[in-house]
Amino acid sequence: MFYGLIDSASLKNPTLLNKFKHLKVTIQYEPESPTAKYHYIFLLEFNTEKIGKIISDYQKEMLYSWYSFFWSKNLLYIVFDSEFFKIDIPSGWSSDIYKAAQLFGRKQKIPEIYLDFKKQFHPYLKMGKK
Repeated sequence: MFYGLIDSASLKNPTLLNKFKHLKVTIQYEPESPTAKYHYIFLLEFNTEKIGKIISDYQKEMLYSWYSFFWSKNLLYIVFDSEFFKIDIPSGWSSDIYKAAQLFGRKQKIPEIYLDFKKQFHPYLKMGKK
């Protein structure tokens, strides 16, 4: 099973989220966010065999300078509109791939506060295991 963590504001058409199984929706207040003060974060569940196609289709609906997480037990995809990065959990946080994902985010002008992917992702890791 794969899980996805997607902010509805990151999509051109957020109704795409209706196609997938919702495990939880949280609302985050982020006063420092340049896009919106409130973010609706969807925790979704996906069929493992179709994850490549799901990510590809999802990327077509993503807005520039946003990212989402897709993960399974030991694998995390950091997904942007035109690129994705695959890292191992838990050993990949200091890898060159992780650093390349941060660099890509900087090139997309994502604020530095959001590029600590480990910090951004870690609170959600256990949500998918329930």
